[in-house]
Amino acid sequence: MTALLSAEAGHLTREELEAAYHAFAQLAADHSDLLANVRASVAAADQGAVDPLLFIRHYLAAHGQLPPKGARPTQLLAKTTVPALLTRREVA
Repeated sequence: MTALLSAEAGHLTREELEAAYHAFAQLAADHSDLLANVRASVAAADQGAVDPLLFIRHYLAAHGQLPPKGARPTQLLAKTTVPALLTRREVA
């Protein structure tokens, strides 16, 4: 995957392309799952659920991403990061 995003990358091997495809497919599946949980929480809130964030909490817990107790939303938003693999690539 690193070779795919590297500015020095020349030709990719079949294995590298397959690895990149599988990584992208997993990312797309994870994103779809996250959106489904967010949408379910919004629908639960619209229906007056006692705990509409239940779906989001379960998703975050399953991924080890629950915020610490007492965390402030603005602090959490300020700490967002982009993985090194997603840095901008120079186009030749």
